[in-house]
Amino acid sequence: MKPDLNGALIVGFGSPFGDDRFGWLVIEQLQKALDGQEAIKATCCDRSGIDWIHQYQSAEQLVFIDAVKSDAAPGTLHHLTLTPTAFDTLPSSYSSHGLGLREGLAIAAEVIELPPEIEFYGVELSQCDANNIVVSTIIKQAGLVSKQLLEKLSPPQNSKTIF
Repeated sequence: MKPDLNGALIVGFGSPFGDDRFGWLVIEQLQKALDGQEAIKATCCDRSGIDWIHQYQSAEQLVFIDAVKSDAAPGTLHHLTLTPTAFDTLPSSYSSHGLGLREGLAIAAEVIELPPEIEFYGVELSQCDANNIVVSTIIKQAGLVSKQLLEKLSPPQNSKTIF
């Protein structure tokens, strides 16, 4: 039996160290903007790609946000749309954490029903240090992703029908 699906779960992965705060920065901005909207849940998770599962309650949309490390230039924004049958397209190296999102999604797919598409936003790390300094490019990208998600997921405000 298929569960009743509603709303969205947006999960920001990260840590308190430098650019690895990217996912948390996006979630903080979303939480401020979404104050009072119950259909969209934005939550922070520490560095594991599986911590989000206990918060998942059959959302229509599932979005993950994280800092990534690949060969791209620092600050490069990555946006992927995945299907549960194509998790292998998400390299495990996209996560800077132990158990990455790819592995977490594979485990989740075995125990819960996921939405047909899952979105991933990542930004290329510039630095990840104990001084907690976040590079301005990462802050700018967090604002951009937050704005994109708000436009995509929020219902129109004060819309009027004109006849």
